[in-house]
Amino acid sequence: MLVHVNHCLLLWYVCIVWMVLGVRIDTLQDNRIDAVDVRDIVVTSAVFLAWVGLTLWLYRWAARPPSRRSLVRQARQTLTALANGFEPEPTSSAPFGSLMTARGARAAVYPRFVAPGVEFGNLRRDGRPVRTWRYAAVALPAPLPHFVLDSSEARGGDVPRGVERGQRLSLEGDFDRWFRLHVPSEYQTDALFVFTPDLMAALIDDARSWNVELVDDRVVFFAPGDADFSDEDVWRAIEALFARVVPLIAERSARYLDERVASQTPEARVAAMTAAMAKGISPVRLEPRIDPHGRRLHVRRRNAVLSAIGAVGWFLALVFLYVVPGLFAFAGFMSVVDGR
Repeated sequence: MLVHVNHCLLLWYVCIVWMVLGVRIDTLQDNRIDAVDVRDIVVTSAVFLAWVGLTLWLYRWAARPPSRRSLVRQARQTLTALANGFEPEPTSSAPFGSLMTARGARAAVYPRFVAPGVEFGNLRRDGRPVRTWRYAAVALPAPLPHFVLDSSEARGGDVPRGVERGQRLSLEGDFDRWFRLHVPSEYQTDALFVFTPDLMAALIDDARSWNVELVDDRVVFFAPGDADFSDEDVWRAIEALFARVVPLIAERSARYLDERVASQTPEARVAAMTAAMAKGISPVRLEPRIDPHGRRLHVRRRNAVLSAIGAVGWFLALVFLYVVPGLFAFAGFMSVVDGR
């Protein structure tokens, strides 16, 4: 970022210098170059060359390899992951869909540690503004409706911005002090089946600093900001999620069936078992599914007109920062060249 800011300032410096010289020589002095103009050209050129030298140093500084301390920290987190059965697998794209990754947004994950059905790390989502998250995601035995827990301690990001207020559900006890639960319409009873008192207690004890999203057959814990995975406390926080919170969610997932799906109603299941027994075959295991109304919360998407205005504004800003000074610098330079 510093390199780009420097390039922009350098370009505007050239623009101002040559425009001032061009106006003075071409307009005020009727295309006549005096000794003071030669002096100013020499001085400003010397400043320009010195600035170019500093720019080259800044470029080399920005491209320098990580420091020894940074390398040690990276090695420590990698060795810790390998010792606990996780492989380091950074990626330049979002590994799954969630409110954290946002639809259509580009994302990069580093570091990212992976084991079968499990991953965690730091995710950087591009956009305006750029967002960074620390996260942990675990595959579940079966899908659940789209539930989102907005943590009181983890707020500071944009989750779950746009979720309609009618999807809020209040739970018993003081759970609402720690989390705001969002559920799809008509899935309030299903949420009570999933969020039992023992799971709510585990969430408050071990996950209160995380937002929690149950989406498809995955549970995602995430919070704003990066995590330093060379720190022992970060690993213990991840371990607490995997050891004490995830098993309870997985147990609810394995037992849950969405009876809004016709093939998963009690009557349909009894009929399927009866037909299988009549044919002398074992009943086929039911593949759990979620009704389309429960797969995703209703989230207000950003207005397309506002997105278009933002894109046009960004383009015009780049034109103003780079193209405009370049054109004026060239015009001023040509005015000086035409002088006598």
